[in-house]
Amino acid sequence: MITIDNLSFQYQDDKDMALNGISLEIAEGDFLGIIGESGAGKSTLGYSINGIIPHHYKGDYYGKVTVAGLDTFEEEPSSLALFVGSVFQDIDSQMVATVVEDEIIFGLENFGVAKDEIEDRIESALKEIGIHHLRHREISSLSGGQKQKVAIAAIVALQPKILLLDEPTGELDPKSSRQIFQMLKRLNEEHKMTIVIIEQKIMLLCEYARKLAVMKHGELLCYGSVPDVVKQSDKLEEAGINIPRVSTLCRMLKEKGLTQEEMCIHVDETETMIRRDILSGSWKVPKDKSLTAKISLAEEEKKAIAGELTAREPKISEPIVQFENVSFGYSSDPVVKDVSFTIQKGEFIALIGENGAGKSTLSKLFNGLHKPAKGTVHVNQMNTKEVKSSTMAKSVGFLFQNPDRQICQNTIADEIAFGLRCVIDDKAEIENRTNRTIEFFGFDREAAPFSQSRGERQRIALASLIAVEPKLLILDEPTTGLDYRECMEMMEQINLLNQKGVTVVMICHDMEVVLDFARRVIVLSEGQVILDGPTREVFRNKEALRQASILPPQITELSQRLGEAFCNVDTAEEMLALLMAGKEMAR
Repeated sequence: MITIDNLSFQYQDDKDMALNGISLEIAEGDFLGIIGESGAGKSTLGYSINGIIPHHYKGDYYGKVTVAGLDTFEEEPSSLALFVGSVFQDIDSQMVATVVEDEIIFGLENFGVAKDEIEDRIESALKEIGIHHLRHREISSLSGGQKQKVAIAAIVALQPKILLLDEPTGELDPKSSRQIFQMLKRLNEEHKMTIVIIEQKIMLLCEYARKLAVMKHGELLCYGSVPDVVKQSDKLEEAGINIPRVSTLCRMLKEKGLTQEEMCIHVDETETMIRRDILSGSWKVPKDKSLTAKISLAEEEKKAIAGELTAREPKISEPIVQFENVSFGYSSDPVVKDVSFTIQKGEFIALIGENGAGKSTLSKLFNGLHKPAKGTVHVNQMNTKEVKSSTMAKSVGFLFQNPDRQICQNTIADEIAFGLRCVIDDKAEIENRTNRTIEFFGFDREAAPFSQSRGERQRIALASLIAVEPKLLILDEPTTGLDYRECMEMMEQINLLNQKGVTVVMICHDMEVVLDFARRVIVLSEGQVILDGPTREVFRNKEALRQASILPPQITELSQRLGEAFCNVDTAEEMLALLMAGKEMAR
């Protein structure tokens, strides 16, 4: 279906090759996942498949790409679109209509589908994607997951042979992300549609894709079936990819001689392996039930897992945030309903819940962007109803989900100084803080923010907030669109700020990140707080997680399946230590 032969491409005015000697074949009916850190060339490879390169992005082009027998160099993207349906990373930029039905009709009419076919195509696409109930809804009223499904439905209605998706689950919660992949799997299996998906979520790719292509610096690092690629964990780590944590555990167990299993990818097979190879033999429950709480990791191991500072507890003294029976809505129906909680200075809290649970709306109540319709919000001893949001900005930093909505200057130095000028009059102090912030983050002060990668733009937006020295930092999905290396760098810097006394409240859909960094979790469902407590305790509350459509981290889920003896286990290192201790007990 797709043949890529020795493809190289260099964008006009760029010094480095975006793609360098890529060769691979994608068979009809394949389900291929493309993964790699930011700047690896993933999107460029996708643009080469749908013809956007070389027809819209100019540069030096070498090699050949053939799609359904057509040379993409010779064919216009409009002709290739009949064979390759593309869903881009920024869904809002892909929408052209105001109503769901019109969005689907737009593509059908533009490609000249006969009028008597259009209704059947619309009905079929809506049913296939499971969004028939959204047919007459305004697109602006939809959640991120619903918009993603509408974009896919509009493409599926065109009945392409290939579906190419670039980061389709980047802004979705775990439940919505899984729904997208389940839908893609159904299209792949029932309609033999070839799926090519660019994605950072390695666990979803491992569960649903059949093949993986790993890219680094414009080159194809490895390509093959999912198990064969995941076995090459050294190459994946070289490419900045975090393999599933059960895969890391499997590798550790094999190195210690506890199993001969080459690789586990899913929780199910890992549970089977542990029961078969370890628990069914000479293994006893260690007498010390608190063993896992006493495990001491080497400093370099701590850094590799969650950052060396994660285990340190900040001094918590007095309340910085108080919500008292708070409700808020955009119309007569409240989005946040009767919410009450208190946050102490120095805490690191994660807000979790499915798309539409009210997390982002709740976060905007922290800094006065929203005023409560009922109840009161006090932040740093200020009543948000009585204080302007511009005043609150001096002590409350807010990082939006999309960094491009916060960046407005031509250089990084000017971007950082811009926020400072809004709250400080002293020019010398502005210059001093700007320089300190640039040094802390390691930026090139004259670099243009919008020429940086998504991860760097996210760090720039964060830096401009940090320069103001807020007492409270609100983060709305700070790791969205970042590769694993960028994610860890971002979280380490946030963690350092927390250790210096900044209170952090983070909305996050990545439960592994939540486990690694947050010490307290507040779970939202339909605008209400249904659970609030220490992170590990929250992840063991199956009913609350089910209600909020949250899946626990892999090792936590594995420990729950293995039984009471594993009740304190949440990391691969803890699981290894407990299993080895049980072996020692049996000797």
